[in-house]
Amino acid sequence: MDAISRRSFLSGTAFSLGAWVLLPATGRADGEVDPSRFILMADTHVCGDRNAREHDCNPDETIQRAVKEILELAPRPAGVIVAGDCVYLHGLKPDYEALDEFLQPLRKAGIPLLLAMGNHDNRENFQSVFPDAAILHGAELKGRKAAVIETPYADWYLLDSCKATHHTPGQFGEEQLSWLAARLDKAPAKPALLVAHHYPKTAADDNGLEDTDAFLNLIAPRKQVKGYIFGHSHAWSVKQREDGLHLVNLPANAWLFKEECPRGFVDAQLQENSCTLILHCLNRDDKRHGEKHTLDWRTV
Repeated sequence: MDAISRRSFLSGTAFSLGAWVLLPATGRADGEVDPSRFILMADTHVCGDRNAREHDCNPDETIQRAVKEILELAPRPAGVIVAGDCVYLHGLKPDYEALDEFLQPLRKAGIPLLLAMGNHDNRENFQSVFPDAAILHGAELKGRKAAVIETPYADWYLLDSCKATHHTPGQFGEEQLSWLAARLDKAPAKPALLVAHHYPKTAADDNGLEDTDAFLNLIAPRKQVKGYIFGHSHAWSVKQREDGLHLVNLPANAWLFKEECPRGFVDAQLQENSCTLILHCLNRDDKRHGEKHTLDWRTV
């Protein structure tokens, strides 16, 4: 089975092909759960050294603040998606042990999590710390982790762009792109949102996806793909291409490369023909806190 059904996902049981990493909920949700509400995060960079600082930010403090604020949301989200660089710089085991500690309140509150592998992550160390993570290696994908989360209004495609730990540019690879094309072609009428760590590279910035052209050429004609969501840049932006495809760069939850960028996470609400994104700034004095964007679906 290459998809996580809505019923199994919400109950904390998951099936996946390849598998992004799903950390199932360990407790029952307290209160109403909205199956169309997801929290999107990126670049949490949790560190085993609780005193570590980068750009005058302690990432352990910011992840704990974000978890606290997510737990205050009502109704509860159906899941939390972290678009890579979950831990510090080299994907060390103590970093994942700290991440495990900080994510426990969400899991105990009945909220499952999906974590992508960014360029600062390490798959082996992750698996050693999270033995209960739902990871099923499908025959189609041998080295990467990809999955589909089915929800009433749209499917989340969770992709793996980590080429190697501490190697800045990313890559999907021919095998994963072939799987993506085949899986999308099985559901041409169902809206799809793709999530991974790396942004599309440009002539001015080659630290993104090395196979950007192949990826965009694959999804551009498949109009059920409504948006691509990513992190990596520690910046926040919402753009739309001429063909209607939305490109969403999630803000970092840890340090910032540019102080004018917001720090926080995004509250995503799926609807029949769109998705509403609300920026949640950890600094409540930031005037962009509560900023709303509606992504209207391009037509098939």
